[in-house]
Amino acid sequence: MKGINIVVAVKQVPDADDLRIDPVTNNLVREGVPAIINPPDLHAIEEALRLKEKYGGTVSIISMGPPKGDITLREAVAMGSDNIYLITDAAMVGSDTWATSYTVSRGIEKIGKPDIILFGRRALDGETQQVGPQTAMWLGIPEVAYTDKILDIDMETKVAKLQRTTEFDTETVEVKMPFVATITENSNTPREATLEGMIKAMTFQVTRLSKTDIDADPKKIGLAASPTKVIRVRPPPKMRNPEIIKNEDLNKTVDFLVSKIKESLKGMKAMNEAYEKPAPVTKVEDSIWVYIDHFDGELNKTSLEILGAARRVADLMDTKLGAVIIGTDDEKLIDTAFKYGADEAYYCEAENAKRYDNDIYTKALELMINKYKPNSLFFPGTYNSRELAATTAIKVNTGLIADCIIFDVDEKGQLQATRPDFGGKETSTIICPNNKPIMVSTRAGVFSALPERDFKGKIVKEKLGKVESRFKITDYKNIEKTNALSVAQVVVGVGRGIVNKDNIKLAEDLAAKIGGIVGVSKPLADANWYPKDRQVGQTGTTIRPNLYIAMGISGAIQHLVGIQGSKRIIAINTDPEAQIFENCDYGVVGDVFQIVPELIKKIGDINA
Repeated sequence: MKGINIVVAVKQVPDADDLRIDPVTNNLVREGVPAIINPPDLHAIEEALRLKEKYGGTVSIISMGPPKGDITLREAVAMGSDNIYLITDAAMVGSDTWATSYTVSRGIEKIGKPDIILFGRRALDGETQQVGPQTAMWLGIPEVAYTDKILDIDMETKVAKLQRTTEFDTETVEVKMPFVATITENSNTPREATLEGMIKAMTFQVTRLSKTDIDADPKKIGLAASPTKVIRVRPPPKMRNPEIIKNEDLNKTVDFLVSKIKESLKGMKAMNEAYEKPAPVTKVEDSIWVYIDHFDGELNKTSLEILGAARRVADLMDTKLGAVIIGTDDEKLIDTAFKYGADEAYYCEAENAKRYDNDIYTKALELMINKYKPNSLFFPGTYNSRELAATTAIKVNTGLIADCIIFDVDEKGQLQATRPDFGGKETSTIICPNNKPIMVSTRAGVFSALPERDFKGKIVKEKLGKVESRFKITDYKNIEKTNALSVAQVVVGVGRGIVNKDNIKLAEDLAAKIGGIVGVSKPLADANWYPKDRQVGQTGTTIRPNLYIAMGISGAIQHLVGIQGSKRIIAINTDPEAQIFENCDYGVVGDVFQIVPELIKKIGDINA
């Protein structure tokens, strides 16, 4: 074997400041909108270039986008890539991840199936994390998600050794080429373009491929073929009914904040989160399912949260809520699912399924779906669940809507899922009208688990025969840590209004007074002003404290999604138009540097 043929699939994402939506299709208008290479994909390009330098071979870039996308893709040439392929055809406009992954797979087949195909872990404009795993399913090759490192490649046996990391563990995995891997942002630091590379990029000829060139089935491309449809795009919804004051008298402002902080902390401790069953809007026959994610025999708490969300949907549809569990000797999880909202449990016993294996779990879930045909299937937003949802959606030919924050049901029984989109500037409401089951996922901390109850329901059991996995786990280590943000009862959040890194101490001093910890917005985490595990938001940690105080935070949708589970939100910001004031309980229009020092002096120590 002489060198490695590597393909990196790259997405072009729009500049969020130039965002435009087509009022007819509700899709993003890409023509004429400045685009960049999706930043997480730069890590995939860097990993490919490192492999080329170590083992020899070629690095080819493939992308799907508008005709002028070649301008954006030349950055990859400047970094050191050898070939650029742009799939561009008007018939492909409006593709969802199902249709996109099919199209990318056809393009890869056209240019010659490579040894390794790399994707960035996620796309910044959509946060779906689906196209990599789904492309692998179309190609019929294994996929290793959340890859931190490609440790070694045996050039004789064509076996690669990779390290993948989820929120729960780190695994060393062996897989035979060809394979797909999604590369995490922790894997490397993308290189800067060289002067020689930039000169080469200026005149580099990008190869364009049409739907005819890649022999694409017209029934599988574009908006018409996409299982999911965007029915509405609108600004982030108002989530609370705020009481806002202006800082016209500092003493009165501080007294207002002290009273609201003490009132919030006292009242929240006794708050009752009893479930109020909604009146049904329709009647459907097929049940709603929740995939129960578990690790080392313990049910993941995010599964309980999404059981709560799905319980409401099942009640709106006047149907049963089922929990689907895959594992080996994991029947004890059935009782937990019943305690937290499930009416039925569907348990698939599978050999060698004690630890998650995408081949085995996808086969098991496909078996259960095809036999029992649920209306919808909800997934918690854990790493393994996201991957499983993506691969299973291709196997059962349906759509997948990721990172949902709101669920509703219309009078026809159609599930409507709303998710943040386009860099958090808008929210999109999406349906899957013609394919079942409708698949959706959400993030940890967005919804609440139901109160525990004493209940036993119907149990359905299946057995999956032996499945030959294409993955060999040679080592693994559990991650023994708890994110302090996820369990904190009081959080003081800091945004760009804090001006510089040293000023974060002001938030730390306030947090110390009220028994809390500090969290930061995404820009501060990206700037390394505070540890990344203290980032609050959709792309950081979603939180559910008794009290959240936002200092100098504007309120981007990805941040609002991360804090919407907070029982009380207090905001301080100089901008009266800041989005945070539409999504807090109490707000002060004023300068944190005037208000917070006085607040710290006056509030005293609180045992929260």
